[in-house]
Amino acid sequence: MKRFRALDVNFDSIGLLQSGADDFAYFCTPVDAEFVGRIGCDGVHFILLPEDERVFCVDPDMGERGTYVLPVAGDFQEFLSFVLYCQDANPLSQIYWMTRKQYQELAQEDAAARKDENMAKFFAQKDAALAAIAKEFGLSPVDPFKKVKAMQKKFDPAVLNFSEEYYDAVGYVRPEETEAVQGAASATVTFSSEKEAPMLPQDPYILLSYVNTKLRDEYESLDALCGGLDADKAELVGKLTGAGYAYDPDTNQFKPV
Repeated sequence: MKRFRALDVNFDSIGLLQSGADDFAYFCTPVDAEFVGRIGCDGVHFILLPEDERVFCVDPDMGERGTYVLPVAGDFQEFLSFVLYCQDANPLSQIYWMTRKQYQELAQEDAAARKDENMAKFFAQKDAALAAIAKEFGLSPVDPFKKVKAMQKKFDPAVLNFSEEYYDAVGYVRPEETEAVQGAASATVTFSSEKEAPMLPQDPYILLSYVNTKLRDEYESLDALCGGLDADKAELVGKLTGAGYAYDPDTNQFKPV
């Protein structure tokens, strides 16, 4: 990390901004995380964890237990080889929900952007940063898609250590508390298997992210979502309306009003 940060490059150009490294964190950032870099959008950032070689992506917008923090490389050098292939860290944060086709389309969009003369300086800085990384660490580009998909499929989020803010925000109880109340009547929904639906987040903006992610990836309508999650539609709509968002059936998303 010291060698990486010492490089004289524009880290912004490869989606690994270094500003705010000392205290950059969101509610879902593990408490013992070491900052690697951030893409500069939606709070997405990359971290290392103690006694773990893997690099993780933290995405506050993923909106579901077990997906806020996911591995994206087996170690830091592999992470950089993935960045070299994608020419940016941003695609690594999106592989979780992408199909191979979507992944390839994103690469095509990035390649097409190079034809924009107004972006020439930016891409020159990007190319210089990628070349400096390849030279400093002796790396070659490696396609991350298959490796990252396999890594995330096997990942057990139980290794993550979250703060009280995380549990307060998303409405879950700590694993040790789940064990303590197991078998007792409780208004809090906890996981007994990965297939059970979690309690909806209480914070309206986290709820917004959670619901829109579910609508995008799993449910074709708001009614289908409410049925699948056993959620009260009027209560859900009311909470998001209070936050300034309304459901748009044409896009199947909650949007600002």
